[in-house]
Amino acid sequence: MTLVRLLQPDLRSLLARLALVCLSAWMPSLAVQAQTAATGAVVTPHDPTKSMLPDARGAVPWSLLTTATIKMSKGKLGPAFPEALRPLNGRTVKLQGYILPIEAGQTHRYFLLSAWSPTCPFCLTAGPEAVVEVRARSAVKYSTEPVVVEGRLMLLENDPSGVFYRLIDAAPANLQ
Repeated sequence: MTLVRLLQPDLRSLLARLALVCLSAWMPSLAVQAQTAATGAVVTPHDPTKSMLPDARGAVPWSLLTTATIKMSKGKLGPAFPEALRPLNGRTVKLQGYILPIEAGQTHRYFLLSAWSPTCPFCLTAGPEAVVEVRARSAVKYSTEPVVVEGRLMLLENDPSGVFYRLIDAAPANLQ
């Protein structure tokens, strides 16, 4: 009997967490239903497990960022940025993507932003062309949904960590 009493708070906590997971999986379908009802058009939700995040109006498109390739230069692998990306270097831009936290927490100032939804919040889901290292001046709240951040985009020619892109002085933003 004592063991059952000891386990009851843990069981309640587990059931509460399970309810939150189910609710979060159910909520996107409600948003799609509401959008369908409002516009009369059938809206197909984005399935992040099967494809990269679609390009968002007002944000640098992932379809452009992912055109970078890997090349061998002076015995090292590094990025080969197409000319279409070069004008973005050092410019303030908006990016939409999934937060891949580097440390545990509800808010983050240092994290990775990915075009692919993570299967695990601490697992990489894409190559260096589809991930941006973010250093934020103000904390960004973690979400399993895509977030938008604005900052100065740096194209990294020879970063020792293998990162192609860095967004510095970033802050949460909205798409217009």
